[in-house]
Amino acid sequence: MININPPNRREFSLANLAPDLTPLLDIIFIVLVFLLLTANMRLTSLPMDLPASEHTAAAMPSDPLTVSLSNRGPDLWGIDDRGYSNQGEFEQALMAALLANPQRPVALASDRNVPVQRMLDLLALLQKEGVDVAEIALQPDSANQ
Repeated sequence: MININPPNRREFSLANLAPDLTPLLDIIFIVLVFLLLTANMRLTSLPMDLPASEHTAAAMPSDPLTVSLSNRGPDLWGIDDRGYSNQGEFEQALMAALLANPQRPVALASDRNVPVQRMLDLLALLQKEGVDVAEIALQPDSANQ
C-alpha cells in the first residue's frame, strides 16, 4: 500500500494552529502587579470647608488673632505685629495667645510665594489645638473688580 503522508510529518489538527499564550500571560501579570502597586497610594488631606463661589466673600471678624507667614526677611512667622524667625518660638507664642483668649477668631495671612507645606503645617497645628475655624485673609484681585 502507498502511504501519502511521510512518517516524520505531523498530522494537521486545530490544536497545532493555536498560538502560544505564555508571553501574553506574562505581560498581563506584570501589568497587574504594576497597577496593584500604584493604585494603593494613600492620599493625606485636611478637611476644609471652602466657599461655594469665589465671589462669595465674608467680612473678616473684628479683632482676629492674625497669624502671618512670610517668605522674605528674617521673620518668617508672625502673630499680630510681632515677628518670629524661629518656628519653635512662634509655636510657643501662638499657644500662649490661644490659651489667653480661646474665643478670639484666628485669621491666617500668607504671602503668595510661601510654600504650601508651611501653611498646611500651621493649619494642622491649629486643628490639633482645637481651633475649628481659621479665616484665611486674601488680597482681592484688582483685575476682577
